[in-house]
Amino acid sequence: MEKHLPNLTSAEIASLWTAYMNDSMATCILAYMLTHIEDKDIHALVKEALTMSSEHVSSLQKLFQQEKFAIPNGFGKQDVNVNAPRLYTDTFCLSYLNHMSKAGMVGYSGSLAMSARYDLIDYFSTALLKRLRPKR
Repeated sequence: MEKHLPNLTSAEIASLWTAYMNDSMATCILAYMLTHIEDKDIHALVKEALTMSSEHVSSLQKLFQQEKFAIPNGFGKQDVNVNAPRLYTDTFCLSYLNHMSKAGMVGYSGSLAMSARYDLIDYFSTALLKRLRPKR
């Protein structure tokens, strides 16, 4: 038996769109950084963060399709030249990842607080509980 899901609230829609835009932007920035990072430990962290952001984008796209909502025009490969000359040091990339992770936690926790539907509560909770753990 299929569960009935109530319509999304305006706060939930805004949260999903914001999450999609932020994570699609992150995939571009992290992909660029990944091409230039030399430190293997920092590279592993940025790679894991890129994987997480990509998974978020994919999950959000499925949610939009399920709800028969238009998928936002987020950021994509056309918005970044990963082969452009290096702009950032490895240390800056690590610092950026630290600060953006904190911003993501604030955003996702706010979205969790505004969600009423169980599937969204599950999505935002799961995203918050996942941690960067580089594979060694």
